Amino acid sequence: MAQCGMTGRAHDVKDGIALDSFLLASQTQSLREKMEHIDSIITDSKKSPLLSEQSSGDKPSVSINHVDKESSSNNISSKDSDKESCRKQKEIDDMHGSIKPLVFGREEVRQDICNMLRAPSSIINKNYSVIGIHGISGSGKTTLARHVCDYEKKEGKHFSLIKFIQMSKTFSVHDIFREITGQDRKDLRSLHKELTENLQGRRFLLVLDDLWVDDGNQKERDILLDALNAGDSGSRILVTSQKEDAAAALGAQKQISIPDMKDEDYLSLFMHHALHDAVDDDGKFGRIGRKIAEKLHRSPIAAVTVGKRLQKNKTINFWETTANLDVLNETMGALWWSYKQLGADVGRCFEYCSTFPKGYKLERDNMVNMWIAHGFVKTSNETEELEDVGQLYFDELLTFSFLQCGDPIIYSQNHFTIHDLLHELAERVAGSDYFRIDVNGFDPRSGISPEVCHLFIQTYDTADTIGKIPELENLRTLIIEEEFRREEHTSFDGVLSHELVEEKLFDGIFRKMRKLRVLTVGIKLYRQNQGLSISDSIGQMKHLRFLCFTGISKGAGLPSSIKLLFPSTFNTLYHMQILQFGFCFKVSFPEDIASINLIHLRMLGLDFDFPYIGRLTSLRWIPHFHVRKEQGYELKQLKHLNSLRGDLKILGLENVGSKDEALEANIAGKKRLTGLFLDFKNSCNPDVEADVLEGLLPRKDLEKLVLRHYRGPWYPDAPKNLGELFLFRCSRLVYIPEGSELFAGLRSLGISQCTWDALPDHMERLTSLKDLRIISCDEMELLPALPQSLENIRIKGPNMLWESFQDEAHVNRQRIEHVPCKKFNPPITNYGIKYEGW
Repeated sequence: MAQCGMTGRAHDVKDGIALDSFLLASQTQSLREKMEHIDSIITDSKKSPLLSEQSSGDKPSVSINHVDKESSSNNISSKDSDKESCRKQKEIDDMHGSIKPLVFGREEVRQDICNMLRAPSSIINKNYSVIGIHGISGSGKTTLARHVCDYEKKEGKHFSLIKFIQMSKTFSVHDIFREITGQDRKDLRSLHKELTENLQGRRFLLVLDDLWVDDGNQKERDILLDALNAGDSGSRILVTSQKEDAAAALGAQKQISIPDMKDEDYLSLFMHHALHDAVDDDGKFGRIGRKIAEKLHRSPIAAVTVGKRLQKNKTINFWETTANLDVLNETMGALWWSYKQLGADVGRCFEYCSTFPKGYKLERDNMVNMWIAHGFVKTSNETEELEDVGQLYFDELLTFSFLQCGDPIIYSQNHFTIHDLLHELAERVAGSDYFRIDVNGFDPRSGISPEVCHLFIQTYDTADTIGKIPELENLRTLIIEEEFRREEHTSFDGVLSHELVEEKLFDGIFRKMRKLRVLTVGIKLYRQNQGLSISDSIGQMKHLRFLCFTGISKGAGLPSSIKLLFPSTFNTLYHMQILQFGFCFKVSFPEDIASINLIHLRMLGLDFDFPYIGRLTSLRWIPHFHVRKEQGYELKQLKHLNSLRGDLKILGLENVGSKDEALEANIAGKKRLTGLFLDFKNSCNPDVEADVLEGLLPRKDLEKLVLRHYRGPWYPDAPKNLGELFLFRCSRLVYIPEGSELFAGLRSLGISQCTWDALPDHMERLTSLKDLRIISCDEMELLPALPQSLENIRIKGPNMLWESFQDEAHVNRQRIEHVPCKKFNPPITNYGIKYEGW
C-alpha cells in the first residue's frame, strides 16, 4: 500500500508563514522530523514572499511558466506556425533523446567499474558475473551506469551486446524479457526460449538500473539468470540499487558504494546547469553559485534541479535571495523549493504524476490527455489547443528535471520517469487525495479513505479489495493495472468462480462512481469465453472523459484478443474525450452507433468499425480511416475533421475513383497533420491511383509520407518540405527531378519490397538526405552516386546488393565510402533486426 503522507489540497490555501516555519525546523530537527514538518507546512503553502521577491528595477519573473506560455500563445494563434512548431518539436525531441549528458567527476570510478567488467571472473559454472553499485537515492547511480554503457559502446570491443533497462519497483521477469527481445505479445516461456537462443555465442553487458528485490520474486530472478547464462563467457550484469542486498540477491561478488563528488567537481556540475553558456564577466554569479552549491551538500539531483531553475532567472537579486534560503540545506528541501517555482497548473500536473508507482513508465500523450480530462490544462484564448498547452506543461516539467526521458519502449516513442526523490515529493504535496495499492496489497483494516480522489491499483486478488472499489464515490481517477490471476477468479462475495467478475465490477463502478473522469483497466486474457459485455449502467458515467482498456495475453496457446461489447447507452456520454483500446481488443458498438453523440471526443484510439465518423468534428487523432464502398465509410467523411493532428493513416484507397473524390477529404485543410500513410492495397487503375494521390497530398508542410502498394505511373510534385518518404511495394521512382519541391528538404528515404532494379537516377540531387534504407528489394543490383549529405545507410536483404558489399573493390562499396554509419543485414540472419539496438 502507498498513501501520500499529507492531507488537504495544497492549491486551495495560501502561504502565511510556512517557509519561515520550515527554516526554523531545518535548524533544530533531525532529517526525519524535518520531513514530517514539511508535510505539515506544504498544505498551508503555495507561494512564499521570499520565493517571489524581485528587485524593483529588473522585475524578473521567478517562474518561466508565464513567459513560455505567452510566447507559445503567439505560435498557437497561427495554424501554419503550429504545424511548423509540431514538426520542429518532433525533430528536437528525436535529437534531444540522442544527446549524451555531460558527466562530472566520475571518470575515476567509471574506469574502476570498466576494469571490473573486463576482469576475468572467478565463477566457474556461470558465463556471467554480477557487479553492484549502491548508494542513496539521488547520488548519481543511474548517471554513472549510463556513463559506463556509453563508454563501452564507444569502445565497442569487449561486449557485442549492451542493454540498459530501467527497473520498476515491481520485479517482473516477463517485462525484462520483453525489453531485451523487443517482443511484446509473447508468453514468458516463448520469450525465455527466444532470448536464450539469441544470446548464445554473445558476450553481453546488461544494466539493471534501480533494482528492488524481495523474497516473493526469487523464482522470477532464477528464471532471469537461467536465460542470461546462455550468453558467452565473460558476460556481465551491472546492477544499481539503493541497498547492497539487491545486487547480492543476483549473486554479486563485487560491489562498490558510489562515492561523494569532490567539491570542485560538484561546483562544476551545479554551475553547468545554473549558468549554461552564459558569460559571468565579473564573477558575481560564480561567487553566489559557490555559496548555493555548498548548501546542497554534493547532492547531484539537487544540483541539477536547483541549477536549472537558477538558469531561467539569471539575476543577482534572485540568486542572492536563493543563497540565503536554509531550505536548500537538505536535498528534499531543495527539491521542494524548485517545485514551488512552478505555476499552479503545472504544479498540479506534477502532483498528478504521484498517481503512478515509483519507476512507472509514463507516456507523454497519455499524461497530457489525463491532465486535460481533469481540467488541469488551461488555455488563455480561443486559438490555443489544450493538447498544445498540455505539451508545454509537460516540457516545463522535463526542462526542470521533474520528469526524465527514458529509453524507447517497445512499439512506442520515448517514455518518461520520475526520480524516486521527486516522486516522494509529489506524494507529499499531493496529499491524501491519492492512494495506491501495490503488489503486496493492503491491510483491509487500514482501509481506503472514502474521500480519496485518485486510485491506482497495481494488483488485487481479494474480495476485500474488489468490494471496496465501488464504494469510493468521490473517485475522479481509477487505474487498475493488473487483472485477476488465472487461478483465482474471485467474485464480490469472496467465492472462487469462473464468472466474468469484471462485468460485476464494472457495473458497480458505473452505478456508484459517477464523479469518475479517468478510468483505465488492464485485463489479462486468460478466459475461454472471449466476450466482455459492458453494462448499460455505463450511461450513468456522465463525467467520464478518459476510458482506456489494455490487455496482455498470458501463457502459451491463450487467445490474443477479447471482444468488448458496448451498450447503446454508451452514446449518451457527451463529455467523453479519449477512447483507448489496446491491440488485444476488438470493440463492438451497438447498431445505432450511427447516431453517435460523442461530440467532444478528441481521440479515438481503437480499431473502430462504425459509419459516419465525420460527425465527430472534435477529433484530434484516429488510428486510421478505412475507405469502403458503403454509405458512411466514404473518403468524404474526413472532410470536416480539420482538427486532426499528427499522423493520419488512410486504407482502402483502391475504393476511391477520382481526384475529385480525393479532394473531398480536404487534407489540405487539416493544418496540424504532420504525416500521411496512404495504402492502395488491392489492384486499381494506375492512372486513377496517381490522380487520387495528387488529390490527397497537401501542397506544403507535410513532414512524413508513407505509400503502400502505389502503382501510379508518376509521383506528384507535392508537398513542399517533405522530411521523410517511405515506399512499400510501390512502382519505381525513375529519377529525381531537378529543382523538385517534393525532394528539396528530404532527410530520410526508405524503400521496402519494391521490385526495382535500381534506385532513382540523380540521387545526388537529394542534398538534404541523411538517412537511406533499402529493405528486401531483391532485384536491385547497383547503387547510383549518392549525395554527400548522407550520414546513415541501412541495407537489409537484397542478395545481390549484400554480395556486392563483401567485395571492397566493387563499385557499390566505393559509392558508400563517404557515409559514416553503414549497417548491412544478410538475407537470412540468426538474430533478427530487433537485436541491433543492444
